[in-house]
Amino acid sequence: MVSFIIPAYNAEGHIRKCLASIAKQTSRDFELIIVNDGSTDSTAHILDEFKANNRDLDIKIFTTENQGHALARNYGIAKASKEYIWFVDADDVLYDEKSLAKTIADLEKETPDIMIFSVFETDYKYRNKVWNYSIRKRVTNIKKKPRLFFMQNWSWNKPIKRSFLLETGILFPDLKMFEDIYFFVDLYQKAKTIYITNEIRYIYVKHPNALTSSLNNFESYPRALLYELKAYFKVLFRLK
Repeated sequence: MVSFIIPAYNAEGHIRKCLASIAKQTSRDFELIIVNDGSTDSTAHILDEFKANNRDLDIKIFTTENQGHALARNYGIAKASKEYIWFVDADDVLYDEKSLAKTIADLEKETPDIMIFSVFETDYKYRNKVWNYSIRKRVTNIKKKPRLFFMQNWSWNKPIKRSFLLETGILFPDLKMFEDIYFFVDLYQKAKTIYITNEIRYIYVKHPNALTSSLNNFESYPRALLYELKAYFKVLFRLK
């Protein structure tokens, strides 16, 4: 049912927890695709060890030259074979052991092009918050809910129907930052159905040394915001 895609670059400090959160899922209806993006630390060893210790799981490990997480995700898309694709970052974890089972139940019932669920965010100082996209469960699309353009366009809380994604031909642009914005702004405009649930299925672990924690990396944000605005007004004008 689900293809997990994890890009991993020098992730030795976090990826064990990430993989453990997937291995303990009550549902086994998944394949795990890990793209070792040219790591120079012990990531490769950790991945091999994990696969050896979990032979009952469908684990596929690919090693590429370092190309960045956006292109690593694209590589994973090409290798995926299940009905839905779920991106996971190597330093995050699934919310609990039933996150996948609950998500699969929703996907089987609603069969959306894109699903969005709530996220629990925590950081190294244990400051926590919850990101909700809706106060209730609902099926919508970008015409009904155009403000989705400006909500958190994270890739890892939005399982995507693989056939829909391949049909659109949309991939992540080769950017270090905000590639998710471009990706989902384009996908939202193609999706006929977007299913939103207020249930939490994912934990985003915010690190002080992450790319998004550096102000120097926000030089490209105005351009990404402009891309969102253009799409937003394009949808509004079509509705008139």
